[in-house]
Amino acid sequence: MQELGTETSLTSELIHAVIEQMKQWRSDHDEIFLLDADVVPSTSDAWPVVTFNVELVTFMSEVISRSSYILSSDEWDFILCSLVAWFQTVQAASLSLLHTPCVVALITAVATLLHSAAVCIEHVVPQRLDDYPTSLISEWQDVFSPSAFEMALPLFVNLASAATYSSRLMVSLVIFQVQCGIIAFRVSAVVVSLMLLVRPQEGYI
Repeated sequence: MQELGTETSLTSELIHAVIEQMKQWRSDHDEIFLLDADVVPSTSDAWPVVTFNVELVTFMSEVISRSSYILSSDEWDFILCSLVAWFQTVQAASLSLLHTPCVVALITAVATLLHSAAVCIEHVVPQRLDDYPTSLISEWQDVFSPSAFEMALPLFVNLASAATYSSRLMVSLVIFQVQCGIIAFRVSAVVVSLMLLVRPQEGYI
């Protein structure tokens, strides 16, 4: 079994290229990134936007879990800043929207990213300091971790308060995942999602 953060199935060239492409997409099409957004889309028409963001979060989680040691300081900053911004988006959602399939899917993905980052930085990085940015642990402890967990805890409490509806939420989430195709980690799905959002007139499916 590979140690967390040392899986090499994702090549460093691919990871760097995809993250760089993400930055470019955000620069060119900021409106489809749900980073510190005022509203979380919750209708079926908005599923492509949510799917796109869930795929981005999933990619980041996979990179941290498999190959975190190859990330540069700038790439870590991009991932952790995005993590906090996604939490700000779901935190701003009304209580009624927190239980919709779209928002639950985004919360689930972002929570997974938070877990991956916390486990890596708190348990892997201290054992391999030479492989990671020197300021990563201090920035995590002083900035990113407090911000993320401060927003995550109320979200989890609100979701847990609706535990009596958990079965219905689970069924809705499964339906959402099947319809959107969020089944596994797929870099290609990120590309397809972007094509759907920014070039619909050319008939991408």
